[in-house]
Amino acid sequence: MSLASAFTLSRLSADLTYDLSKAPEVPQEMSVQCAVSRGKMMVLLESPYAETVPESYVFAQVESSIRHRLEIDGLPVEAEHLGTNGEPIAIKVYLKQQSAAKPSAVHRFNWLLQDSSGPSLLEDEQLDDQLYEPLLTQQPELAPSSLFGAIEEEDEATGDLSEDEFISGEEFLSHEEFLFSGELPLSGESGANPQFDSQELDSQGLDAQFDLPTVDQATADDQLDLDGLYGEASTEAAPQAGVGTHRPAVSPGLAALGLGVAVVFGSLGYGLSRPCVMGQCDRIQQAQALGDAALIALQDQPSPQTVVDMGQQLNTAVDTLKPIPPWSRHRTRAQELLADYQGEADLLNAVVAAQENAMVAANESQNPPHPIAHWEKIAGRWQETISQLEEIPAGSPIHGAFVAPKLQEYRGNLAAIQKRVVAEQNAEENLNQAQLTASLAKDQAEVANTLSAWKTALTSWDQAVKQLNQIPSGTMAYGETRKLLPKFETELSDVRTRYQREQAADQFYNEAVRHAATARQYESEEQWTLAMLSWRDAITQIKGVPDGSSRSTDGQNLLKTYEPALATAQENLRLAIRFRKAEENFSRICKPTFCQFGLKGGSVQLLLAKDYDALTDFSITDPNNRASSVPASDQMIVEVNQLLQEVINIGKRTQLPIELYASDGGFIARFSPELEGYVKTVVVR
Repeated sequence: MSLASAFTLSRLSADLTYDLSKAPEVPQEMSVQCAVSRGKMMVLLESPYAETVPESYVFAQVESSIRHRLEIDGLPVEAEHLGTNGEPIAIKVYLKQQSAAKPSAVHRFNWLLQDSSGPSLLEDEQLDDQLYEPLLTQQPELAPSSLFGAIEEEDEATGDLSEDEFISGEEFLSHEEFLFSGELPLSGESGANPQFDSQELDSQGLDAQFDLPTVDQATADDQLDLDGLYGEASTEAAPQAGVGTHRPAVSPGLAALGLGVAVVFGSLGYGLSRPCVMGQCDRIQQAQALGDAALIALQDQPSPQTVVDMGQQLNTAVDTLKPIPPWSRHRTRAQELLADYQGEADLLNAVVAAQENAMVAANESQNPPHPIAHWEKIAGRWQETISQLEEIPAGSPIHGAFVAPKLQEYRGNLAAIQKRVVAEQNAEENLNQAQLTASLAKDQAEVANTLSAWKTALTSWDQAVKQLNQIPSGTMAYGETRKLLPKFETELSDVRTRYQREQAADQFYNEAVRHAATARQYESEEQWTLAMLSWRDAITQIKGVPDGSSRSTDGQNLLKTYEPALATAQENLRLAIRFRKAEENFSRICKPTFCQFGLKGGSVQLLLAKDYDALTDFSITDPNNRASSVPASDQMIVEVNQLLQEVINIGKRTQLPIELYASDGGFIARFSPELEGYVKTVVVR
């Protein structure tokens, strides 16, 4: 593996820079540089705004990020020699104003390589190093000579441990490491810690659990047994007693005693190996820094990513506190913090779960349209998300800054999705109704034979088209609407055209009937000119009825009646004109008391006076058919003969039919111009 592709200090610096850029309350101008020196890793944070940066928050963020990066990627290649013997790796973090000569604050912690469970948090033990070490020579720009002063000055400026405090802590650490190594020194040996006795155990609360003996009660024989138990050979040679000389046998009781001591001290080692059992407990400070920084970051309108990050940070704080055992004197404080952070972490975890659900709902809403069932599923997911957030108490730091605005936003989203559901339901209903209406309209058009029936079909097709146009775009039904609408509009246009033709036919037919009625009224009044004109209008209207319309057959039947009526009216008009021309002659031959005349029914009618009618009938009758003579004076005979001759003359000249009637209205005879004589047959018109 090349160095370029390996996990290096440069890459670690870049990763830490990126992580800090994503953390709230950390200036964007914060730069990070890493180096290895004198058995430890050093991290330098520089910012032009270092004086205003919350130190505990930044240090907590950096420590969390470093532990995370080392757990994933392991040590950088430049630091692979560290911790090879299982010792904790000291890590120091310096915060420095960009223009300042010295750091303003320092933070230290330890990290231990593990095979499976990742890095472990250890006690902040003080190592034998100077507080401000120069960085590696390949990175001189990060640590100029002016940056670091004497140890005493650094301790005073940064608040780091003094040299005396460091030695005290290192001495204690050496004893603790010696105890855990499996070596049990006898009382009075040079490596023994005079402070570590049963009283110390009692102060830690362990005597009751392990029932340990005091160290100074061990005998020389016990030591031999313990040496054998731990596999350690004696540095002194055994006494020589010849070839068969051998080491004295160990009694079974002594061996059992040795085994019991080993078990007891093994349990003691386990108990003392738990975090925060001896010395100070940096886990509490580390967890508090992480937890408090997270709670602070949640109070100022955090972003969704900040919520996720701070949730992870609180979970890290919780995980840091959980390993502190019940026998630790720091247990009470750890449990107090654990309760607070666990509760807030649980709330954040619930918020994160709600956010994930909201993200799924938002993604499922993309690329509409969707079926109603899909929108209902999304609405249910939004409702579930809202219910999750409603479980967050109002007093939680996350509620006012994040949950409350999100509840308002998500309720708006739910309302929008519910409107989508209603829109899809209405669209689907309109589509189904439009299809039913169109089917009904088609049936109505197929059987329509009157104007009203075609109007009903037209109304149905128009309603079907309007129902389709009410379907909004963006719905599932809209796609089907685009396919059906052209067909429906074509059907509507065809039916409208047919209705308009039927409407015109009906109008022509009705107008023809009205003109015919007027013509008949004029005929009754013998106003033949007006009658003829009305019959002409009636015929014109009836001929306007379109072929193939529902009025076409009725119109043809009327035409068969109207045309003869027009001919009759025209003939009567001609007769009337001739009568007017001969009217003076009829007045002359009738005289005031001899007869009365008028034009009626296409003939001139002469109503003869009494006695003249009988003589006229006698004169016209064939002599062979006369019943008897009629008494009359000679003057009456002359006047009747003169009348009959004048009628013939006028009739021939005017070509008018002239009918003679008795005084009681009885028909006598009729002069027919075409026959040039009188006919006693009545003409039926």
